[in-house]
Amino acid sequence: MRSPAWIVIPPIALVLAITTPLRAQAPKLEAKALSAAAAKATTAAGLNALRTDLATAVRAKLEAKGSSAAAQTASTDGPARAIRQLTLLDRCQPIAESWAPTLSWVLATPEALDGLTGGGEIAGSWARTLEVLHAVVTGVEGTREGLGLRVALATALTWSEPVKAMADDAPIDPVARVRSFLAWDREGQLDPAFRTLSVWELRYVVGSWATDDDLAWARANIKADCRERGKIGDAVHGMVKYTLENKDGVSVQEGRRFYGGRPMTLPTIVEVGGVCGAISRFGASMCQAFGIPAMPVGQPGHCAFIWQKEPHQWSLNNDISGWAESGRHSGIQTAWGDPAWLVPMMQAAQAKPDAYLDAQTLLEATTIAWGKPADDLAVLTEATGRCPMHMAAWRARAALIVQSKQPASAAKKALKDAASALSTQPMAYAELALMLQPVIAADADSTSARSWFLARIDDIVIMAAAGADSTLCSMAATSLLERACSAMTAKGAASARAILRGDAAPGGAPTITSSEVKAIAEFCSDGINRLDGSGGSRHAAWRQAIQRLATGLVAQPVERDRSLARFETQVTGLASANRTDDARWLADRLVDACKATKDADLEAKATALRASLG
Repeated sequence: MRSPAWIVIPPIALVLAITTPLRAQAPKLEAKALSAAAAKATTAAGLNALRTDLATAVRAKLEAKGSSAAAQTASTDGPARAIRQLTLLDRCQPIAESWAPTLSWVLATPEALDGLTGGGEIAGSWARTLEVLHAVVTGVEGTREGLGLRVALATALTWSEPVKAMADDAPIDPVARVRSFLAWDREGQLDPAFRTLSVWELRYVVGSWATDDDLAWARANIKADCRERGKIGDAVHGMVKYTLENKDGVSVQEGRRFYGGRPMTLPTIVEVGGVCGAISRFGASMCQAFGIPAMPVGQPGHCAFIWQKEPHQWSLNNDISGWAESGRHSGIQTAWGDPAWLVPMMQAAQAKPDAYLDAQTLLEATTIAWGKPADDLAVLTEATGRCPMHMAAWRARAALIVQSKQPASAAKKALKDAASALSTQPMAYAELALMLQPVIAADADSTSARSWFLARIDDIVIMAAAGADSTLCSMAATSLLERACSAMTAKGAASARAILRGDAAPGGAPTITSSEVKAIAEFCSDGINRLDGSGGSRHAAWRQAIQRLATGLVAQPVERDRSLARFETQVTGLASANRTDDARWLADRLVDACKATKDADLEAKATALRASLG
């Protein structure tokens, strides 16, 4: 604060005023003033002073408002800009003099600031991100606006940790990668949709593990009938043969020896072949060569890949387990966690960039100001309303309700809002339901709690009937039932989970009783059979869940015969209802499950049941 002119400054104060650098006045929380203040702070010291001033000004602005007004304030242009600036400054500590001018430019440029803060989470360091961004924008022409800027930001975020070539593990140069993709775009070699990609989407193009030479080879050598946008991801299936051993008898498990010690380039993969890992990496690289976002994903004992078969829409390829059992591949950075279903959820959240940024800004606001649960909850409720697919905001809202011991009414409202907003995301809904369950239905083993769990299954049924992915619906129902079943057994929680997952019984002495298995079987059958419906996603979800239950129950040493008898009754009921296909299908699954037990008598009973259906 400046001293009025009429105040006489003592000599010592005058000396300090002359010898101490003047501190910039705290910026007004107006867009132009914020950009101007950031543009002047081109050194580490200046940026840190700006950080302190922003923190003071933002807190004062937000905490002067009531909770509902604060949410509105945090979403208006000036305060929202200040929150994003402060968030980035907090992330980028300590600030290096080498890239301080670039950070100043980002903070002063709305397009750059919004792109960087809205481009998704990183696995590495923000210091490295800014170091890479500085190298790109100072070394590559045309990277300070438009497509060039988005490519630069995507590259900086992706290179928050080193990106290595799958050919030989050599580090890929981010500056060269940006030059290549911008040149390929100018030359018209990329899919036209490349120019419409967001910063977040571009991360799954520029972050390709293929070298620039391999990406150029891919465009030159793709089969002619696969150059169409919707077929590029399928080109791998006609180009790479599934091979367990090379021509010299070396196993694919031998790593680079399988490729004769040569780098695992795309031409070498075509020449030698490979298994799921090579096929999926090749498929993802083929997509990225044309500017189409793609990434490998892990599945149980398998590697698949996901790609944008249609612009801004993700599809699975080389798939054996579906979305529910697909997860982040090592070396890939994804938002909000490891499950692959979070990728299309993030895509949906980013479909409305302004709404996504609003939610992200409101989420950050709760870490800056207040610390009062009622105010934070109001802001997070506003965030999930602004961007209903923002999973991080939903998690923060649910966690706050639980940790601050909010009343059950707050949890019920959040869950009701989630059921409506997340109708295409059953796994997200189930996760939130499980977070909030201790507040709404604390005793998971009580009759009322079991009814509550079944009501959540009914919500999943509605989602499945509306066309939500069947594997997600099936696994969402399974995860809800799993929590309830774990509470139904004194010592056999692991066995209860194995039943729902279709896994073998845990090793060691049995810790689950016959009566507990019986109760779990009855409860789970009730829950899973609610999914049953004619055709579509709902019917597929029922099949997946009932198969896991049948396998898991028959695998348990206790109640094995009665479990088989239970499903025999269901098979007979399906046949009587003129659902012969379903009856035969379920009987086949029982035969498979009984074979796995190595119990000849049990297998004979299941085989006889199947034979009776013709």
